[in-house]
Amino acid sequence: MTPEEQQIHDLVRIDPEVWFSTFAVIKDKRGKNIKPIANTLQKRMFEHYRKCQIENVPCKMVILKPRQKGASTCAQALTYHHMRKHENLSGSLMGDIAGTSDKVFEIYRRYAENDSFPWDDTGTNLADGGNLADLIKLNTGSAYGKETAGSKNAGRSGTIQVGNMTETAFWTTTGRGDPALAYLQSLYDGDNLSLVVADSTPNGPQGWFYNTWIQDNEWAKIFAAWFEFSDSVIPFNSEEELQEFKDTMTDDEFSEVDRFGVNYEQLHWRRRVLQDKCNGDLSKFRQEYPSDPEECFLMSSRPRFHIDILKKMENYAKTQKYEVGTVNIQNEGETATFRPDDRGMCKIWNHPHEDDKYVISVDTCTGEDQQEQGLAADPDYHSVQVWRAGYDDINGDHHVSRLVALHHSRVDIGYLAEEIFALSLYYGKALVIPEVNNSGLAIVRYLIDYGVPCYRRRRMNDSSGMIEKSFGWSTDKITRKTVIDHLASEILDENVDIPCEEVLKEMRVFVVNEKGKPEAAPGHHDDHVLAAAIALYNIDGATKYKGFKKKQLSNSMLRKNPQLLCPDGFLRVPLNQYVNSRKKTKSNYKRLQDIVV
Repeated sequence: MTPEEQQIHDLVRIDPEVWFSTFAVIKDKRGKNIKPIANTLQKRMFEHYRKCQIENVPCKMVILKPRQKGASTCAQALTYHHMRKHENLSGSLMGDIAGTSDKVFEIYRRYAENDSFPWDDTGTNLADGGNLADLIKLNTGSAYGKETAGSKNAGRSGTIQVGNMTETAFWTTTGRGDPALAYLQSLYDGDNLSLVVADSTPNGPQGWFYNTWIQDNEWAKIFAAWFEFSDSVIPFNSEEELQEFKDTMTDDEFSEVDRFGVNYEQLHWRRRVLQDKCNGDLSKFRQEYPSDPEECFLMSSRPRFHIDILKKMENYAKTQKYEVGTVNIQNEGETATFRPDDRGMCKIWNHPHEDDKYVISVDTCTGEDQQEQGLAADPDYHSVQVWRAGYDDINGDHHVSRLVALHHSRVDIGYLAEEIFALSLYYGKALVIPEVNNSGLAIVRYLIDYGVPCYRRRRMNDSSGMIEKSFGWSTDKITRKTVIDHLASEILDENVDIPCEEVLKEMRVFVVNEKGKPEAAPGHHDDHVLAAAIALYNIDGATKYKGFKKKQLSNSMLRKNPQLLCPDGFLRVPLNQYVNSRKKTKSNYKRLQDIVV
């Protein structure tokens, strides 16, 4: 063996991607055995595995896969090579149903039976004792079997170091508990001997797969969009066919071009798959051939707000600049100023402008009791939003209602009230609309003590039968639906300007559940959504901003308030006023002396 050949062989032994592209055998879509070439998704899987091996840490990856793009092929290549490289490992494959397990297990078996790489001198990869149908034993002492999620003994076959959980989003949770958790309890994950791949097409915003994907944890999230694969194209036969395609493009196809820069050949493939494999159901296509990792989960639910418009708004929001800082109260609670500070909790896109109208909406955490439980309870955040009402400028151009400032935190209620007070002052003593269902009542008490102008709602007094006005916004089934429907209408009509990406992201994952109730998708919050909905529904109550003007001091005021004079008897006069006064006539200067004496 030449030195070059020896170098290649050494690399094959340690790197599964090199082995995959030189010695692996797979079956293509026509049923023929071929040598594979790693695609975009597979390269990302191999790259993460390589990183974990170098760092000597367990390799855990969650694969959000499009249909028929080789995620299972790569997962089995990783498990086979890993069990070939390390001796005496135990591994298992678990699918959602027996049929899934059988199909994926066949990929592993083909690797083992057709691997021509000379791992050792025995001349064979397989060891006695396996039946190849349910358990494959390699001559390294490693063994790999298969199971079905939900079966009576699933996940109870002893400790394993290697695992593949396939189509995990479709695993059924029974009375015996979550099969994903039972499976993982048998997994050893102490060092780089541990390898586990959980791959699935999405199945809605629920279950272990979805929760693991959206949470910040030790699992690597690997995704590739449908247009990242080289086979997701269908060429046109002629210029005429291409022109006809362009003439019949839909708004959804134009959106794919604007958002992701896809070309016509890719859209041609997309249209064919949409019709042939998804029966023209756009939601089904987006779920099984996603463009981004959030969209595919939501397509099995029903987004409450128009997704494409929100996407366009997000692209616009990325171009909007804002300042982070703190709003400080001054002049004994009469004014407030903004001070830039990277550690501040306020984002400001637009500072107050003369004669513009502003309103502040407040959606708080779910109560002081939940705050005391700490962050483990994962309560909502406080969302304090300052909105500028729409207006027509001097040129006759209309400017829609715009979010101009945001406070987002989990601070103590008392401190939050002070922040709201400061924002109200900064925007000209703007009207504040706090939701009072949860800890909002506590906020109202603080705000009233500060003298903040608070929204008052009408309600019927059950005992007296009289109409009363109560502080704060109360959300019930009717008012919740009303304000959310109004927000959805404003977004659909593009009659609202939201320059904040985090607010728009929360709106994108706001869905209508199976009972018809609009709510945040599992694992997400809705504080920004409700604050925005309340503000826009009450935008007509926005108050006009007028800059703070200091009171002019008269002679009588000076005589009644001698503390306004300096200790030596002189009036506190700004330097520019003093200089200007020197230019006045002698009689005017004499009158100034009369004032200070």
